[in-house]
Amino acid sequence: MNPTWFETFFDGLALDMWRSAVTPEQTEREAEFLFDALQLRAGMRALDVPCGNGRHAIVLARRGVRMTGVDISAVFLDEARRNGPYIEFIHADMRCLPAGPFDGVYCWGNSFGYFDRDGCEQFVCAVSRALKPGGRFVLESGMIAESILPTFQPERRLRLGDLDFHSRTSYDALDSRMDITYTFTRGDRREVKPIHQWVHSAAELRRMLVRNGLELIEAFGDLDRSTYALGSPRFIGIAVRE
Repeated sequence: MNPTWFETFFDGLALDMWRSAVTPEQTEREAEFLFDALQLRAGMRALDVPCGNGRHAIVLARRGVRMTGVDISAVFLDEARRNGPYIEFIHADMRCLPAGPFDGVYCWGNSFGYFDRDGCEQFVCAVSRALKPGGRFVLESGMIAESILPTFQPERRLRLGDLDFHSRTSYDALDSRMDITYTFTRGDRREVKPIHQWVHSAAELRRMLVRNGLELIEAFGDLDRSTYALGSPRFIGIAVRE
Protein backbone atom coordinates (compact mmCIF):
# COMPACT_ATOMS: atom_id res chain seq x y z
CA MET A 1 0.00 0.00 0.00
CA ASN A 2 1.21 3.50 -0.84
CA PRO A 3 -0.27 5.99 1.68
CA THR A 4 1.04 9.00 -0.28
CA TRP A 5 -0.36 7.98 -3.69
CA PHE A 6 -2.01 11.40 -4.10
CA GLU A 7 1.37 13.12 -4.38
CA THR A 8 1.93 11.72 -7.89
CA PHE A 9 -1.53 10.70 -9.08
CA PHE A 10 -2.79 14.00 -10.45
CA ASP A 11 -1.19 14.39 -13.84
CA GLY A 12 -1.38 12.87 -17.32
CA LEU A 13 -4.46 10.96 -18.46
CA ALA A 14 -6.09 11.09 -15.02
CA LEU A 15 -6.49 14.86 -15.36
CA ASP A 16 -7.67 14.52 -18.97
CA MET A 17 -10.44 12.19 -17.78
CA TRP A 18 -11.49 14.61 -15.04
CA ARG A 19 -11.67 17.51 -17.49
CA SER A 20 -13.86 15.44 -19.82
CA ALA A 21 -16.12 14.09 -17.07
CA VAL A 22 -17.25 17.46 -15.66
CA THR A 23 -19.34 19.81 -17.80
CA PRO A 24 -19.42 23.60 -17.45
CA GLU A 25 -23.10 23.31 -16.56
CA GLN A 26 -22.28 20.97 -13.68
CA THR A 27 -19.63 23.36 -12.40
CA GLU A 28 -22.07 26.30 -12.50
CA ARG A 29 -24.70 24.32 -10.62
CA GLU A 30 -22.26 23.18 -7.94
CA ALA A 31 -20.88 26.71 -7.53
CA GLU A 32 -24.42 28.04 -7.11
CA PHE A 33 -25.00 25.46 -4.37
CA LEU A 34 -21.74 26.41 -2.63
CA PHE A 35 -22.48 30.14 -2.80
CA ASP A 36 -25.82 29.55 -1.10
CA ALA A 37 -24.73 26.86 1.40
CA LEU A 38 -21.72 28.89 2.58
CA GLN A 39 -23.87 32.05 2.76
CA LEU A 40 -21.29 33.95 0.74
CA ARG A 41 -21.49 37.55 -0.42
CA ALA A 42 -19.23 39.74 -2.51
CA GLY A 43 -16.12 40.71 -0.53
CA MET A 44 -16.11 37.60 1.67
CA ARG A 45 -13.14 35.22 1.77
CA ALA A 46 -13.53 31.55 0.82
CA LEU A 47 -11.12 28.63 0.59
CA ASP A 48 -11.36 25.86 -2.03
CA VAL A 49 -9.45 22.75 -0.91
CA PRO A 50 -8.37 20.85 -2.89
CA CYS A 51 -9.13 23.23 -5.76
CA GLY A 52 -7.91 21.20 -8.76
CA ASN A 53 -7.95 23.41 -11.84
CA GLY A 54 -9.98 26.03 -9.97
CA ARG A 55 -13.29 25.40 -11.69
CA HIS A 56 -15.43 26.34 -8.67
CA ALA A 57 -13.11 29.09 -7.40
CA ILE A 58 -13.19 30.89 -10.75
CA VAL A 59 -17.00 30.91 -10.88
CA LEU A 60 -17.28 32.13 -7.28
CA ALA A 61 -14.64 34.82 -7.85
CA ARG A 62 -16.79 36.20 -10.67
CA ARG A 63 -19.43 36.79 -8.00
CA GLY A 64 -17.02 38.96 -6.04
CA VAL A 65 -15.86 36.34 -3.51
CA ARG A 66 -12.18 36.67 -2.56
CA MET A 67 -11.01 33.15 -3.37
CA THR A 68 -7.99 31.12 -2.29
CA GLY A 69 -7.33 27.64 -3.67
CA VAL A 70 -5.04 24.92 -2.33
CA ASP A 71 -3.98 21.82 -4.28
CA ILE A 72 -1.10 19.36 -4.47
CA SER A 73 -1.13 19.04 -8.28
CA ALA A 74 1.30 21.48 -9.88
CA VAL A 75 -0.20 20.69 -13.30
CA PHE A 76 -3.74 21.56 -12.22
CA LEU A 77 -2.54 24.69 -10.40
CA ASP A 78 -0.77 25.96 -13.52
CA GLU A 79 -4.06 25.59 -15.38
CA ALA A 80 -5.97 27.31 -12.56
CA ARG A 81 -3.58 30.26 -12.54
CA ARG A 82 -3.89 30.71 -16.30
CA ASN A 83 -7.69 30.75 -16.10
CA GLY A 84 -7.97 32.70 -12.84
CA PRO A 85 -4.92 34.96 -12.47
CA TYR A 86 -6.85 37.14 -10.00
CA ILE A 87 -7.15 34.23 -7.52
CA GLU A 88 -4.55 33.15 -4.95
CA PHE A 89 -3.62 29.53 -5.72
CA ILE A 90 -1.26 27.73 -3.31
CA HIS A 91 0.70 24.53 -3.93
CA ALA A 92 0.34 22.56 -0.70
CA ASP A 93 -0.96 19.45 1.03
CA MET A 94 -4.62 19.94 1.99
CA ARG A 95 -3.74 19.29 5.63
CA CYS A 96 -1.60 22.46 5.61
CA LEU A 97 -3.98 25.34 4.99
CA PRO A 98 -3.24 29.08 4.85
CA ALA A 99 -4.08 31.32 7.76
CA GLY A 100 -7.60 32.67 7.74
CA PRO A 101 -9.92 33.68 8.87
CA PHE A 102 -12.11 32.55 5.99
CA ASP A 103 -15.86 33.07 5.87
CA GLY A 104 -16.29 29.72 4.14
CA VAL A 105 -14.31 26.61 3.25
CA TYR A 106 -15.34 23.76 0.98
CA CYS A 107 -13.95 20.35 0.04
CA TRP A 108 -15.65 19.13 -3.13
CA GLY A 109 -15.00 16.36 -5.64
CA ASN A 110 -14.71 13.25 -3.47
CA SER A 111 -11.30 14.28 -2.07
CA PHE A 112 -12.08 13.59 1.57
CA GLY A 113 -10.70 10.20 2.61
CA TYR A 114 -7.40 10.39 0.73
CA PHE A 115 -5.61 10.03 4.08
CA ASP A 116 -5.83 7.48 6.86
CA ARG A 117 -7.99 8.37 9.86
CA ASP A 118 -5.34 10.46 11.58
CA GLY A 119 -4.73 12.37 8.34
CA CYS A 120 -8.43 13.01 7.84
CA GLU A 121 -8.64 14.35 11.38
CA GLN A 122 -5.68 16.65 10.68
CA PHE A 123 -7.49 17.99 7.63
CA VAL A 124 -10.71 18.72 9.54
CA CYS A 125 -8.67 20.38 12.30
CA ALA A 126 -6.92 22.57 9.69
CA VAL A 127 -10.30 23.57 8.23
CA SER A 128 -11.58 24.56 11.67
CA ARG A 129 -8.50 26.70 12.33
CA ALA A 130 -8.88 28.43 8.96
CA LEU A 131 -12.54 29.38 9.54
CA LYS A 132 -13.71 32.40 11.44
CA PRO A 133 -16.24 31.76 14.26
CA GLY A 134 -19.61 31.25 12.61
CA GLY A 135 -17.93 30.42 9.29
CA ARG A 136 -19.26 27.52 7.25
CA PHE A 137 -17.67 24.36 5.86
CA VAL A 138 -19.17 22.27 3.04
CA LEU A 139 -17.89 18.72 2.63
CA GLU A 140 -18.88 16.57 -0.36
CA SER A 141 -17.92 12.90 -0.67
CA GLY A 142 -19.11 9.72 -2.31
CA MET A 143 -16.88 7.67 0.02
CA ILE A 144 -19.16 7.81 3.05
CA ALA A 145 -20.16 4.29 4.10
CA GLU A 146 -23.90 4.79 3.69
CA SER A 147 -23.32 5.85 0.07
CA ILE A 148 -20.53 3.65 -1.26
CA LEU A 149 -21.15 0.29 0.41
CA PRO A 150 -24.80 -0.37 -0.61
CA THR A 151 -23.86 0.04 -4.27
CA PHE A 152 -20.30 -1.31 -4.14
CA GLN A 153 -18.97 -2.08 -7.62
CA PRO A 154 -15.72 -4.10 -7.81
CA GLU A 155 -15.22 -3.11 -11.44
CA ARG A 156 -16.23 -0.16 -13.63
CA ARG A 157 -15.61 0.84 -17.24
CA LEU A 158 -16.23 4.17 -18.92
CA ARG A 159 -15.35 5.81 -22.22
CA LEU A 160 -15.03 9.58 -22.50
CA GLY A 161 -14.25 10.70 -26.02
CA ASP A 162 -11.04 8.91 -26.99
CA LEU A 163 -10.18 7.99 -23.38
CA ASP A 164 -10.97 4.61 -21.81
CA PHE A 165 -11.28 4.38 -18.04
CA HIS A 166 -11.28 1.18 -15.97
CA SER A 167 -11.29 0.71 -12.21
CA ARG A 168 -10.91 -2.40 -10.09
CA THR A 169 -11.77 -2.08 -6.39
CA SER A 170 -11.41 -4.23 -3.30
CA TYR A 171 -12.66 -3.33 0.16
CA ASP A 172 -10.61 -3.93 3.31
CA ALA A 173 -13.40 -4.33 5.86
CA LEU A 174 -11.13 -4.32 8.92
CA ASP A 175 -9.57 -1.00 7.90
CA SER A 176 -12.66 0.44 6.14
CA ARG A 177 -10.52 1.21 3.11
CA MET A 178 -11.05 1.06 -0.64
CA ASP A 179 -8.01 -0.16 -2.58
CA ILE A 180 -8.55 0.92 -6.18
CA THR A 181 -6.51 0.46 -9.34
CA TYR A 182 -7.33 2.94 -12.09
CA THR A 183 -6.29 2.30 -15.67
CA PHE A 184 -6.45 5.11 -18.24
CA THR A 185 -5.91 4.35 -21.93
CA ARG A 186 -5.75 6.56 -24.98
CA GLY A 187 -4.54 4.85 -28.14
CA ASP A 188 -1.15 3.31 -27.39
CA ARG A 189 -0.75 5.29 -24.16
CA ARG A 190 -1.69 3.51 -20.94
CA GLU A 191 -1.37 4.66 -17.32
CA VAL A 192 -2.06 2.44 -14.30
CA LYS A 193 -2.49 4.18 -10.96
CA PRO A 194 -3.32 2.52 -7.60
CA ILE A 195 -5.00 4.61 -4.93
CA HIS A 196 -6.51 4.17 -1.47
CA GLN A 197 -9.51 5.91 0.06
CA TRP A 198 -10.64 5.50 3.65
CA VAL A 199 -14.36 5.10 4.24
CA HIS A 200 -16.12 6.82 7.16
CA SER A 201 -19.69 6.41 8.33
CA ALA A 202 -21.79 9.57 8.46
CA ALA A 203 -21.86 9.32 12.26
CA GLU A 204 -18.08 8.93 12.44
CA LEU A 205 -17.66 11.98 10.25
CA ARG A 206 -20.08 14.01 12.38
CA ARG A 207 -18.12 13.10 15.53
CA MET A 208 -14.88 14.11 13.82
CA LEU A 209 -16.36 17.51 13.00
CA VAL A 210 -17.58 17.98 16.57
CA ARG A 211 -14.15 17.11 18.01
CA ASN A 212 -12.74 19.97 15.95
CA GLY A 213 -15.30 22.61 16.86
CA LEU A 214 -17.59 22.16 13.84
CA GLU A 215 -21.30 21.50 14.18
CA LEU A 216 -22.97 19.57 11.35
CA ILE A 217 -26.22 21.45 10.74
CA GLU A 218 -27.43 19.84 7.49
CA ALA A 219 -26.63 16.75 5.43
CA PHE A 220 -27.91 16.19 1.92
CA GLY A 221 -27.73 13.34 -0.55
CA ASP A 222 -27.57 15.47 -3.69
CA LEU A 223 -27.67 19.04 -5.00
CA ASP A 224 -31.46 19.01 -4.78
CA ARG A 225 -31.05 18.94 -0.98
CA SER A 226 -32.72 15.59 -0.38
CA THR A 227 -32.07 14.40 3.19
CA TYR A 228 -28.99 12.21 3.48
CA ALA A 229 -29.94 8.56 3.99
CA LEU A 230 -28.77 5.01 3.34
CA GLY A 231 -28.17 4.69 -0.39
CA SER A 232 -27.84 8.42 -1.10
CA PRO A 233 -25.43 8.82 -4.04
CA ARG A 234 -23.19 11.17 -2.06
CA PHE A 235 -22.85 13.04 1.19
CA ILE A 236 -23.01 16.85 1.18
CA GLY A 237 -22.64 18.18 4.70
CA ILE A 238 -22.82 21.76 5.93
CA ALA A 239 -21.05 22.51 9.20
CA VAL A 240 -20.59 25.73 11.21
CA ARG A 241 -17.57 26.59 13.31
CA GLU A 242 -18.66 27.17 16.88
